[in-house]
Amino acid sequence: MGGVDKTFAPLLGIPLIAHTLGRFESSPVIGEIVLVLAPDSVEHGRTLVAERGYKKVTQVCAGGERRQDSVRHGLHALTPCDLVMVHDGARPCVDSAMLERAARTAGEHGATVAGMPVKDTIKRVAADLVIEDTPERALLWQAQTPQVFGYDLLVEAHRVIEGDFTDDAAMVESLGNRVRMFEGSYENIKVTTASDLVIAEAFLEQLVADFPDTRVGIGFDSHPLVPDRRLVLGGVEIPHDHGLEGHSDGDVLVHALMDSLLGAANLGDKGIHFPSSDPRYRDISSLLLLERVATLVKDAGWRVSNVDATMLAQTPRLGPFIQAMRERSATALGISPDRVSIKATTTDHLGFVGRSEGIAVCAVACIVSNGPGAN
Repeated sequence: MGGVDKTFAPLLGIPLIAHTLGRFESSPVIGEIVLVLAPDSVEHGRTLVAERGYKKVTQVCAGGERRQDSVRHGLHALTPCDLVMVHDGARPCVDSAMLERAARTAGEHGATVAGMPVKDTIKRVAADLVIEDTPERALLWQAQTPQVFGYDLLVEAHRVIEGDFTDDAAMVESLGNRVRMFEGSYENIKVTTASDLVIAEAFLEQLVADFPDTRVGIGFDSHPLVPDRRLVLGGVEIPHDHGLEGHSDGDVLVHALMDSLLGAANLGDKGIHFPSSDPRYRDISSLLLLERVATLVKDAGWRVSNVDATMLAQTPRLGPFIQAMRERSATALGISPDRVSIKATTTDHLGFVGRSEGIAVCAVACIVSNGPGAN
């Protein structure tokens, strides 16, 4: 890998390990994650976990000299449980269906390993490269991860076995236990060389295209109408004798859009990121804040698919300004205006909106993962 830690090599714009962690984080069959890294990468890993908000990662610990030493360290950090799933962090193309197959098969058989039938004829050769045997291809599978075992079984294997093994299945087999193979995926490659990164990226791009992780968020906001204020909605100034009260420009439409996006990405709300107590945001254009929210969403591994908002206002009439609102909101979000829906209605004189005391907006946002590294 040219001296680069493959665990953190960039893949579709985020570290390779973030793709792997993202799949495990979002899987309903996973309850806890321990991330085992090279000793000099532990702090980098802890920073990544904190920045991306992985809630299932309870420990980031250093591995050992051998693969089995690293697994043993991870087991010591893991809370005792029913099943342990061991996975190579450098296999970022694992998908949620495979994790579910792994858990289901382990629940039925106690020990299981992902794998696929070999495609090529395999030769067993001597030290001088003379072929000694050609095993029957129909009986050969290439082992992958995840590999899943009962917790007590795997702990015992690592406690009593001292020899060198290339995977956990071989250790469990050496104790006389039967291990069941389940279907993995030919795309579930282990990144070992720089060229593998190119292949993995192509697989991930297709995976995202076929099965994008989609999330939806809802935002709501309302502001009172007061005299001597500009009325700004969607970045468009509306002629009116009252404007919306607020620390910023009071753009209630943009505020609802912001909260819907932050909610979809599980990034809190606008008050956390842009508190009204901060003088930097006094009278600021809310479109600038919307741009920052779009950046936060992107940095978290998501892209905005579309937004939809309904404005509740008795007065003034907003219909003539909606197209401009859509265009300015779309520009701030970095998407096409055809992905921004904005509507306006009244409450038929009901409530504070009906009495023209304020304007309220409800918004919905849909975001799509840029890859499985999303949180």
